[in-house]
Amino acid sequence: LMDMPADGIVVERLEAAGCYGRNCADDVTLDAALLSRAVKRPVRVQLTREQEHAWEPKGAAQVIDVRGALDNEGGPAAYDFETRYPSNLAPSLPLILTGKAPPVADVMQMGDRTAIPPYLISNMRVTVHDMPPIARASWFRGVSALPNSFAHESFIDELAVAAEVDPIAYRLRYLTDPRAIDLVKAVAERAGWQPHTRPFSHGGSGDILYGRGFAYAVYVHGTFPGKAAAWAAWVADVAVNKVTGEIAVTRVVCGQDTGQMVNPDGVKHQIHGNVIQSTSRVLKEEVSFSSTGVASLEWGAYPILKFPDVPDIDVLLMPRQDEPPLGAGESASVPSAAAITNAIFDATGVRFRELPLTPEKVRAALNPLPPPMAAERPVAAAKRRWTWPLAGAFAGALATGAAILPWASAIAPIARPAADTYAPATIERGRLAAAIGACNVCHVGNDGTPFAGGRALETPFGTVYATNITPDSTAGIGSWSYPAFARAMRQGVSRDGHHLYPAHPYTSFAKASESDLQALYAYLMTQTASAAKPPQTELAFPFNIRALMAGWNALFLSSSPAPADPLRTLQWNRGAELVEGLGHCSACHSPRNALGAEAKGAAHLAGGFADGWDAHALTSASLSPIGWTEQALYDYLRTGRSHEHGAAAGPMAHVIETLQPLPDADIRAMATYLASFNSASSPTPSPQAVIAASDSAASSASVLEPVGARVFDGACAACHGSDSRIASLALNTNLHAATPTNTISAIHQGISMPVGTRDETMAMPAFAGSLDDDATAALVRYLRARFAPGKPAWPNVTREAIEQARAKAN
Repeated sequence: LMDMPADGIVVERLEAAGCYGRNCADDVTLDAALLSRAVKRPVRVQLTREQEHAWEPKGAAQVIDVRGALDNEGGPAAYDFETRYPSNLAPSLPLILTGKAPPVADVMQMGDRTAIPPYLISNMRVTVHDMPPIARASWFRGVSALPNSFAHESFIDELAVAAEVDPIAYRLRYLTDPRAIDLVKAVAERAGWQPHTRPFSHGGSGDILYGRGFAYAVYVHGTFPGKAAAWAAWVADVAVNKVTGEIAVTRVVCGQDTGQMVNPDGVKHQIHGNVIQSTSRVLKEEVSFSSTGVASLEWGAYPILKFPDVPDIDVLLMPRQDEPPLGAGESASVPSAAAITNAIFDATGVRFRELPLTPEKVRAALNPLPPPMAAERPVAAAKRRWTWPLAGAFAGALATGAAILPWASAIAPIARPAADTYAPATIERGRLAAAIGACNVCHVGNDGTPFAGGRALETPFGTVYATNITPDSTAGIGSWSYPAFARAMRQGVSRDGHHLYPAHPYTSFAKASESDLQALYAYLMTQTASAAKPPQTELAFPFNIRALMAGWNALFLSSSPAPADPLRTLQWNRGAELVEGLGHCSACHSPRNALGAEAKGAAHLAGGFADGWDAHALTSASLSPIGWTEQALYDYLRTGRSHEHGAAAGPMAHVIETLQPLPDADIRAMATYLASFNSASSPTPSPQAVIAASDSAASSASVLEPVGARVFDGACAACHGSDSRIASLALNTNLHAATPTNTISAIHQGISMPVGTRDETMAMPAFAGSLDDDATAALVRYLRARFAPGKPAWPNVTREAIEQARAKAN
């Protein structure tokens, strides 16, 4: 790569974990060398998990055909073995990208490891097809010996059953190696093997079937005819759930003849590692691909064995201290797949020849009927979004209203007020008014400049761009008098007389108190001016005719103040002023009618849509599994999370952040007012009851959505397990909603750390770059079935739907 002499290179080796798969394609090292040469400085290169999983070499796949026959005595009369192995000598990417190595898929002789079975068979043909790699591949523990032995030991087990001979006794008939015979007998004795000639020999309990399987191999490595490493044999005990298809390897007795052992404990540790890794490969591990690359970009999409699933491991080391030492690092993995699948055959009477043994594969083989609950869960009706009517009807309705209203005139500009015009107390009150109004959430500049404008606000009639509301006299509102500002806030009319679109929630701001608006004006006029000019809002005809908004105002703009009730507490009345006025909660949390106006009456605060997210109902119409109490609302608005409902996400998370300057009394007032909408006539269940129902649905949800269950187990369960400090997902309104919109958005975009905490475990990373559309769809379906078991399944949660959601978010 570097055109350097070997004596100019120093390698400093550090003790680290084993790295099966990286041995011949260490991309980061070569990347570092190239980058260091380019910048003439030492550099460090470290890939993210997603980058590593996307580009690292993978273990090669393998396809094997075996044909054979029995003679009259039940012995193997013929054995025809044919294997196909894509080469695994992966070139490093920097060598290819710099032209030092040609981009040609080389063929390497690697498929013949343990290709010859260890048994005496008079008529035998072994054919090995070494192939060009399909994907960039490297060495994986056991190389081709493990798959080849999977075929050998599965087939010899089938011959034993066909001959009606115990599987171990059958092998001993045709083994000629004395050390192999000693090992097989010792392992059988250690495991307490009970001879049997047919499956179902170990019984069951309810839905659980038990079985034992045996396999033996000697790991032959190196170019044919190769060199033998250690001998190894397994007895595996399994438990198979015939309903769900789940498999547990409960115990493994692994014997190994390694010859002389300098460090027997080290050999034992190697065997433990082999058993755990190979069990994980047999039951769980599989790289998935999209049409363009690797889809298994994190552990959720590539599940591995976890501590609760590790079998009891009993290691038997043969005492051969007078023999030469043999390789011990990989031999114990070679019999693994056959031992486990032979045990599953013993339990179920069904042979499995394709790995990994995922629950859905096993269940489909044992019970081809639809999975439980599949027919029991109704499909939710798709929620209809309000849409705009035909342009002509829209224009006609608004023109009728506009015709009866006078045209708004311009208000003369003024010189920007001096910063010392306003008292500090007024400016502080204005700062709090801007916080409750979340002004900077919409009006923040694209570069983060406060109030500089430019944010694109998607509406059903086109994109509206937030304006610059800094005190710049040209680009902002520096030349606006207070009457001009108040008219824009209460009537939706700009200083120059043109109408604003109701993306600016002036229908709510109209209910704000005069003193709050004056203070807000003072605060904005004392901020740093920005000359940034946001894009012009250009809507299609007829929505681009701003004068029509006069008609819209005539129909939907009310000058009535915020609700006030002398029979209620001062706290309730203050909350009403904040929620219905500057807080403009209804702008997002109320549904809209055909003309885009907020629905009134019982539909007020009954749920809306904002920035691609569902804004859930704040009333008793909420689909939350438990009701919102005043304390829960206070916790949510103050901290961004409630132990009874979960965390704020999407645009609501930004709102929570802007509310931070408000005093606790104002947050409590808002909670008091909103809680008054939640006095439902029928009580909701307790959080404990909701969580218990979800826990009871775990098994059936895993059966219904096994891929989603594995993704959840690998990517989500560490934070969303039963012992988590995070609120249970069973209490999360998003999973009980009519559509999966927020669930998909949260998975794609993540959830930021709640305000006021530095605990990173309370934040959720974004998975848009690590879970592909198929995995995301499976996860969403599982989450609904698992945590909202009483709700119907969401319709059309497919790869195509997730792809559309991803594109819309982008």
